[in-house]
Amino acid sequence: MKEKRENLSWVSVRLKPEIYTRLKEESQSLKMSLSQLIRMKLSSEETKIIDLNGLLNSIEKLVSEQARVNNNINQLAKHANTYRDKISPSVFKDHTMLMSKHIEHRDFMNKLLKQIYQAIR
Repeated sequence: MKEKRENLSWVSVRLKPEIYTRLKEESQSLKMSLSQLIRMKLSSEETKIIDLNGLLNSIEKLVSEQARVNNNINQLAKHANTYRDKISPSVFKDHTMLMSKHIEHRDFMNKLLKQIYQAIR
C-alpha cells in the first residue's frame, strides 16, 4: 500500500556496490521497488521475505527427483519379477521392509509439499 508523501521522511544512505547490487537484484526478483524492500527489511525483525520463484523451483526439483526414484523402483520390481526364481527370499523380505519405509517418507514429503504449496497460494 502506498503511503502519502507527507508521512514519509527522506534518508540518504551510502552503500558498497556489491550490497547495492544484491539489494537491487533481490527487489527485482521479488517484484518490488528498492524502497519497498528496504522499508520492509527495516520495519521489523520478524518480517521474512520469501523468494517464491526460488521456492517453487526447489519444489519442482524435489518432485522431479521423486519421480525418478519411483521410476527406478518400478524398474527394480520388474527386474526382480523377471528373475524371481534366481533371487533369494531374504532379498524380497528386505525389499518389502525398505519399500514400506520409502512409502512412509514419500507420503510425509508429499504432505509437507502440499502444505507449503497451500501456504504460498
